[in-house]
Amino acid sequence: MRKVNLFILFITLLSTGCLPYLITNTELPPIGTATYQLQPTETPRATPTNNYCDDATSAGARTKYTFEEILPCLVTIEQVSQFMAHNMMYDEAYDIRERGDNEYAPAWLIYERGVDDSDGHAILQCYMLESNGWDAVIMGMNINTPSGYTVCAVSTQGAIITLGIMGGADGPYASIEDAALHYVGPDGALGTLRASQITEITTNTSTPTVLDLPWNMIWKPEK
Repeated sequence: MRKVNLFILFITLLSTGCLPYLITNTELPPIGTATYQLQPTETPRATPTNNYCDDATSAGARTKYTFEEILPCLVTIEQVSQFMAHNMMYDEAYDIRERGDNEYAPAWLIYERGVDDSDGHAILQCYMLESNGWDAVIMGMNINTPSGYTVCAVSTQGAIITLGIMGGADGPYASIEDAALHYVGPDGALGTLRASQITEITTNTSTPTVLDLPWNMIWKPEK
């Protein structure tokens, strides 16, 4: 019935001359596109304007950025401290378990591992700060004994700030010697070393040994 009615309507419009008018003056609705023919497109997004350094101290930054990428981002004592607290682990027995001996490793390797003992934490922190222009030295105390301890000592505004395990900060102290007395007695050994001077894995039995590194001895151990 529908087809017959439409045919009759067509003949009527054609015979009366109305069909050409309707074709040329009537705005027909657009023809829709079947859903299956549409393809998804990516939502346009603005290019990020943030500096990726904005999250360099956040948890996960160590695995997100390379050592070379993150170095320019950690330019203050506070930033280095926060990075360590959120991204590094402390293992007092790391050297003994992994090497059977004391070990000093290059900063980049400690960064890749994500775990070390006090000397590893000191090396990494000092290297980061030294790379950004700070006067930062590894402060080794009684490292000639099994009870040796190491922190990073940073000279700032005429005082010394120390960064220890997991970025823990202490000070200010009047001098390196004054800072050392916070950790050990004056009858022990005290030396300083630049983190940049540690370029390979060094142990107490390697050549050179840890004690053979270019330490600046302030308190020399008794023979």
